[in-house]
Amino acid sequence: MKLTDLTLLKEIKSGNRPAFTTLYERYWDDLYRMSYVRTKDKGATEELLQNLWIRVPENPDFVQTDETESAKGYLLKYMHYRIIDYYSEIKKAHNLIDIEAEGHLIPEMSDSEYFETLEDYDIKEIFEMINQIVSQLSSTDQKVYDLRILQNKSVNETAENLNISKKTVSNSLSATLSKIREKLDPKYQSSKNLASVIVYLEVLANLN
Repeated sequence: MKLTDLTLLKEIKSGNRPAFTTLYERYWDDLYRMSYVRTKDKGATEELLQNLWIRVPENPDFVQTDETESAKGYLLKYMHYRIIDYYSEIKKAHNLIDIEAEGHLIPEMSDSEYFETLEDYDIKEIFEMINQIVSQLSSTDQKVYDLRILQNKSVNETAENLNISKKTVSNSLSATLSKIREKLDPKYQSSKNLASVIVYLEVLANLN
């Protein structure tokens, strides 16, 4: 019988190493895929995930589970916010300027590397704006977005969870994506990162 995540977390808290391995193997691929899509950086993705999996055995109580005793939704959300933190740290790092007698010292990097970093940071701002837009939607649309996009549940799972039809799920998400495109700051209209984010959301929306 497959143990629920809640049971595994309780076992981890008691020092059961195999329980940790089971949870780790259960969600590594999903968390890696979601994180890599957003960071586009293998090293950063692995470091973010390593920080998560170091924390779990140290304090498994921080991981929350839903009514089905699954931690998947929480772990995906947790990584979503750690990725936002990651882009915030990038911005802070490249805004730091050391002033010495001979002038200003900034990290050595080419113009293309610098602008690529700034463009990557756009993604963080875009997701923050998307979250703000979603927060203004109806309760049902917010729940559909949360289950389909943030928790990466299938259309069937989302429909069953919310007790609505699969057609309603599809229509809701389609309307949400249209609203996101419509409401995002105009400065991102020509951003390749905006295109990447929208494509990413729409790919998720069309997964079974």
